[in-house]
Amino acid sequence: MAQAILDAAVVAAPAPVAPAMPAATETAAPAVEIGAEQRFEFTGSGSEYFRIWVVNLLLTILTLGIYSAWAKVRRLQYFHRNTVLAGAIFDYHGSPKAILKGRLLALGLLAAYHVSSGISAATSAAVLLLLALISPWLLACAFRFKLANTSYRGLRFRFRGTIGQAYRMLILFPLMFAAVGVLLWSLVTSFGRTPNIGLMLLVIVLPFVTIVGTVPLAHYLLKRYQHDNADFGQTPFQFHARGIDFFRTYGKAVGMVVLGSLAGAAFAAATASLSRWLLSTAFGAVFATLYTLLSAYVFYLFVRAYMEGRLQNLVWNRTELGMHRFESRVRVRRLLAIHASNLLLIALTLGLFKPFAAVRLAKYRIESMALLPGDDIEDFLAAQDRDDVGAIGQEAGDLFDFDIGL
Repeated sequence: MAQAILDAAVVAAPAPVAPAMPAATETAAPAVEIGAEQRFEFTGSGSEYFRIWVVNLLLTILTLGIYSAWAKVRRLQYFHRNTVLAGAIFDYHGSPKAILKGRLLALGLLAAYHVSSGISAATSAAVLLLLALISPWLLACAFRFKLANTSYRGLRFRFRGTIGQAYRMLILFPLMFAAVGVLLWSLVTSFGRTPNIGLMLLVIVLPFVTIVGTVPLAHYLLKRYQHDNADFGQTPFQFHARGIDFFRTYGKAVGMVVLGSLAGAAFAAATASLSRWLLSTAFGAVFATLYTLLSAYVFYLFVRAYMEGRLQNLVWNRTELGMHRFESRVRVRRLLAIHASNLLLIALTLGLFKPFAAVRLAKYRIESMALLPGDDIEDFLAAQDRDDVGAIGQEAGDLFDFDIGL
């Protein structure tokens, strides 16, 4: 459930039952020894998910994308129902119509920005600022919907975070992003025929400095808002990470980018004569394009694996549920090997390996997670209040699911 526990006990798995999907039944978890580590398990297989993926893809194409909401429900439900903790499974109860509503909203916002960009730069900047201002509201609604429709042993999660809290904690990044966008637009339009070297450097350096200074803090505030306002039944999650922990992780990633760029520049200088000869051949331009793209993507894989692994460990090793702790042991090298081999196999099979790749990645990330009970789990579950489950689900149905990377 690297997506079911993995975004706040927080991510979910949608609903209509696929033929190959295991039935969602409430499973009585066996008694768990106090303090005994309970590892998450993933029981799905690539061949099983492949059938769901093919049907989802075909129906999405035939319906011009409308079925994608139902496809998401089936996909997430499959992954949740194959995630096991202490002998019991997770489940998802979201409505495809609510997901479709969120996607139509996203499409409308994208269309508004596209239309505004054709009117004038000022109008485009105004729409961009508006999108930044409503993003905390969208996130709050998405978190509430996903948690209210996620359950474990028949008991649902829920999200207490208010829209006011979302604006207080999450408005920093979208406002900074919009401000930098507007400033960059004004700088670029002021270049003229002879660009000022100072302005050119500012256009390059400003976004980098903003990302380095703002993204780690924004990510920390996002996870704090997400986890500190999540409940399982009547028990709240608690998030103990610090902002400095996120700055360290992002700082190391920036260091990788700098070192990688220097290494790439050194290699380019050392092979300059060979590159000139290759560019003089009939396929020189094709070679240069493919080499550049491949090098960039290989470098991206390293940074992605590092960030993905370190952030999962950081977030979940600092999260508690009542007296219970979580532990995440993702190894960056192993994650990199999975991403790299997945990419190669997807390319060799012309995309048909994609569902197998998704299962491989989910299985590793989920099975890197563990729950460390601080008390008897059976007593803990019995103490939760089930009376509000229906009300929460009904309330969440009035909201929508908005696809935002978390």
